[in-house]
Amino acid sequence: MREIKKHGLSFVETESNIEENEEFNIAKELIENLFFDMAKLSTKYCNDTFCYLPYTYSERRLDSVLLPALSKLCNSMVLVEVPAIRECANGRFNVEKSNGRIDYWCIYKNYSFVIELKHSFDCFTTNSTKEDRVISRWIEMHKQLQSLKKDVKGYTEKTKGVIRIGLHMITSYSKNRDKQLLKEFKNNIPNTFERFQKDFGKKYPSLKPDFILCWKIPSKIVEMHESSFPGFWAITKIYPAIKHHGAIK
Repeated sequence: MREIKKHGLSFVETESNIEENEEFNIAKELIENLFFDMAKLSTKYCNDTFCYLPYTYSERRLDSVLLPALSKLCNSMVLVEVPAIRECANGRFNVEKSNGRIDYWCIYKNYSFVIELKHSFDCFTTNSTKEDRVISRWIEMHKQLQSLKKDVKGYTEKTKGVIRIGLHMITSYSKNRDKQLLKEFKNNIPNTFERFQKDFGKKYPSLKPDFILCWKIPSKIVEMHESSFPGFWAITKIYPAIKHHGAIK
């Protein structure tokens, strides 16, 4: 793990567990900067007028901070809810041909990216990750990503390739709120990293996260909410670049 300071906020990150190359490093950089900027924007949602933190609501509420952060990083070259044809007959998942939508498409440093987003909640006072509320959504996200392989090959933009990213955001919570719980969360971050790595890859080892980020939410923000939400996580998976129709030769 390594500690990171960005925008005056504190983050922790695990080292990646795969062999790195240009496309992976650029994708990792995009995810890191996106996560840091989302955290920065989230702090603006807790002030003297209101405290409506985007990561304490539904998946779609994260758009409030994800979309502007992504648009800035990608110089506005971002699309949402992009129509796609999903189909996958080989490998782990079998997906019959159907119409669907990709959460986000963008261009960053000469690569095209398609991003599937999931959001779940994890009670940090327990020692297990919920199968039905968390792990099943991670698996569903990969099913969606793998069903896009054929569709993205037809993309015509002039980039080096199309990289598929799985981004599962996790909000740590407890229904109780006290300073001792906040201390307990921070002390237990290394164990939570290990739990996520183990549980997310338990059913399908190949779906083990590539790296994990955690934002240690400032105590002054945590204490303003009725429940305790001391941490926000990004569980990530980066698929190899696909050469598409418009790929730069």
